[in-house]
Amino acid sequence: MFRLFGRGRVLGLGDLPVEVRGWSREVSEVYYEYLPTVSETFTPCPTHRDAYLRRVVGVKAPANNSLGVGKVLHDAFLTPFKAVYRLDAGSLVEGLARAKGELLGSITNDLVGAASVVFDYGARFAMDLKLESFLLPVAVEPELSGSLVGFSDVIKPDLVLGMIPVEVVVSDNQDYIARKEEALAVYAMALEAMWSNPVNYGILVIINPRTASLITRQVVLTDDVRRAAIRERDETARIVSRKDDPGSGGRCPQSCPFYDYCMGGGNVPGSKQ
Repeated sequence: MFRLFGRGRVLGLGDLPVEVRGWSREVSEVYYEYLPTVSETFTPCPTHRDAYLRRVVGVKAPANNSLGVGKVLHDAFLTPFKAVYRLDAGSLVEGLARAKGELLGSITNDLVGAASVVFDYGARFAMDLKLESFLLPVAVEPELSGSLVGFSDVIKPDLVLGMIPVEVVVSDNQDYIARKEEALAVYAMALEAMWSNPVNYGILVIINPRTASLITRQVVLTDDVRRAAIRERDETARIVSRKDDPGSGGRCPQSCPFYDYCMGGGNVPGSKQ
């Protein structure tokens, strides 16, 4: 990740021609009273019906193995960053070993192997930043002002390296991964709105839950990506504000906790199938 960040700096942060910045009226202007969260806007659901079921109908998401695996691996990647930036260089190895032991001791046996692999990935990235004397601040799950860009009051990217947002996605669903690129654009625009500095790219960390393999991807945050994020924001806000069931769209991933509702296994009053 350190090399990826360095490559982005070489490309030049000020050279990307972007009109849609966090301080732009196009970003701050909202049309509905509901301000969605980032997590409910950029989900695997192709129609945002999950937001309708949660916010309008009041359906509570049932326990879901895919979501459980995703949370464990997501936390496994971020835990080393939380540990490393509490430690001095001389106690890094011992501190990371202790953090890893605590993490693995808190999860079920069937996930220990995958979580261990993902933890080691995160530890390597975190130590690269620490030991390479990375001079810019590293923030783990910082609170940003989402209302400045039409989202909920507080939004939290997984990491911010200097002014570069980093999002961790645990999935092999390519549509969902593409939506997470749009989530990066939201975090970038929030940083721009707060600090009045341009943010031209973000970093996506993609963890495959089946293999525990990991890749990082630099995402250039063009106007197209930013406008796509705004469209998704407005559509989610419209659905909840107007109580308008968008229907399932027929492309529901089976990992979705609302799959049974959308595919006919659950009864939602007045809903579209």
